[in-house]
Amino acid sequence: MDVIRDYAVRARARWWRADPDPLLMWLAAGTAALVALYAADVASAGVQVVGAWVFVAVIHVGLAFVARSTARMPGLPAPTRRFWRSVAAAGVVYLVGDLAQVLVAVRDPSAAVAATGGTVQVVTLAAGSALLMVTLLTVPLGFGSRRERTRFWLDVATVMVAAVVVGWYLVVPERPAALLQMAAPVLAGPMIILLCVFVVAKLVMSGTAPFTRLCGLIGAGGAALKSGADALGRDGLSDGRLHWFLACTVAAHALLTIALRVNQRRLAVRPEALQPRPRKPYSLLPYGSIAVTYVLLTIAVVRDEPVTVAVGLAGAAISTVLVVLRQLTAFRDNARLLAELDAKVRELHLTQEGLHASLAERDALAARLRHHALHDSLTGLPNRVLYAERLDAALAQGRAAVAMLIDLDGFKQVNDERGHAAGDHVLREVARRVQGSLRGTDTVARIGGDEFAVLVLPEPGDDLHDIAARIIRTVETPVAVEGGTARVGASVGIAVATEHTESGDALLRAADRAMYEVKRDGKGSYALAPAH
Repeated sequence: MDVIRDYAVRARARWWRADPDPLLMWLAAGTAALVALYAADVASAGVQVVGAWVFVAVIHVGLAFVARSTARMPGLPAPTRRFWRSVAAAGVVYLVGDLAQVLVAVRDPSAAVAATGGTVQVVTLAAGSALLMVTLLTVPLGFGSRRERTRFWLDVATVMVAAVVVGWYLVVPERPAALLQMAAPVLAGPMIILLCVFVVAKLVMSGTAPFTRLCGLIGAGGAALKSGADALGRDGLSDGRLHWFLACTVAAHALLTIALRVNQRRLAVRPEALQPRPRKPYSLLPYGSIAVTYVLLTIAVVRDEPVTVAVGLAGAAISTVLVVLRQLTAFRDNARLLAELDAKVRELHLTQEGLHASLAERDALAARLRHHALHDSLTGLPNRVLYAERLDAALAQGRAAVAMLIDLDGFKQVNDERGHAAGDHVLREVARRVQGSLRGTDTVARIGGDEFAVLVLPEPGDDLHDIAARIIRTVETPVAVEGGTARVGASVGIAVATEHTESGDALLRAADRAMYEVKRDGKGSYALAPAH
C-alpha cells in the first residue's frame, strides 16, 4: 500500500512539472517583476501609486475568476461550493473598491489616501471581508458534543487575543489619541488580519477547512505581508517608505490570488484533499499564541512603551484565563473519562466473573454430557463406546489386555415374572457386584440389555480362570427384590489379546464366540477363546 501511495505522489509531482499552469506562472512572474520595480524605486510616486492599484484591480479580477471556477469543480460538498461562491462575490466587491481607488489615485496621486486607500476602497474591503467572514462562520465544524465545541472556541479565543496584541504592536502607534485621526486607514489592515487569523485558526484547528493546507499557508503569508505594509504606513509614507509600502501591498494581494489558484490546481489532482482530517486530541496553537503575547509584552517593557505594556498585560491576562478555563475543561473531561473507565473496569470485572461462572457451568455441562454419552444411565457403568475407547487405548499402548463378555442367564424369566422394575434392580445389583469383584484398574461396562463386558489389565500372577469363576459366583448369588428373591446366572467368554490381535473389536468378537460356546454347553460357566 505504501508503494502505491509513493508512486501516486511521484506521479502527481511529475504532472505538476510536465503541465505548468500559465495563469499561475503569469501571476508569479508579474508580481515578482512589479515588486522588483517598486523595490528599486525607479518610477515617480504618482506612477507607482496608480500602477499599484491598477495591478491590484487586475489581481482581484483573477481572484474572482479562480474562485468562481473552483466553485464549479465537480465533487465539492455544498458548504465548500458556497464558500468559493462567496469568495468570488467578495472578489467582485474588492474590484469595485479597486476601480474607485484607481480614480482617486489618478485625480491626486500625492494624497495620502491615494496610496493607503480612500473611503470607497476601505468600505468595499470591509464589505467583502464581512461577506467572507459570515460564510466562513457558517462552515460546519463537525463537532459531536458541547464539550468539544467549548474546548474549540476557547482555543480560538486564545489565538484571537494574541492576534489583537500582535496587531496593536505592529500597527497602532504608541499614541492612543492619534488613533481616531487615522482610524480608517490604520485599522482596515489590522481588522483584515484579525479576521484572517480568526478564520484560519477556526478552520485549521477544526480540520474542516474548505481550502487546502497549502492554500491556507500562502494566504496567511499574504496576510502577514499586508500587516507589514500597515506597520510601514502607520507613521506616514514619507522618508522613502512609499515604494516599500506599495511593494508589500501588491505582493500581499497577489499572494491571496496565487493561494486560490494553487488550491484549485491541488484539488484538480487530489479531490480528496478537502476531506475532514481527524482532529488531534490537543492543539499547540493556543500555547504558541500565549508565548507570542508574553514575548511582545517583554519587548514593550524593555522599550518602555506604557500603552503597549497595558495592552500586552491585558492580552496576557485574558489568554491565561482562557487557557486555565481550557485546562479546567480538560481536567473535568479527564475526570469524567476516568469515572467512565472505572465503571467500564467494574463492568468488565463483573462480566469476567459472569464469564468464569458461565465457563464453569459450560465445563460442568460438557462433563455431564460426556458422562451421559459414555455411561449407562441405569447402572452408571461405562457403555460400549467408552469400553471400546479404553480397550483400544490399552492395545495401542502394547499392554496385556483381556476382554470378558458376560451374558446373564435366566434374566428374561426374572423380567417376565417379577416385572421390569425388579429386572432393573437386578441389573444394578449385578453391576455393583461385578465391579466390586475386580480391581479399580479394570473396567466393567454394560454393552447391551443383559450383557456386560469386562476389560482386565492382568498383572503377573493373575489367574483368569479365578477371575471368571469369581464373577460367576457373585452373579449367581440371589438378589432380594420386592416380594422375594431373584436368581440369575452368568456365561462368560474370555479372549486374551496377543501380538496378532487386530483391534479391540476383534478381541471382543472372539470373547463373544467363546461366551456362546458356554451357552451351548449348558450355561453358568466360562470359556477361553483360542489364541489367534
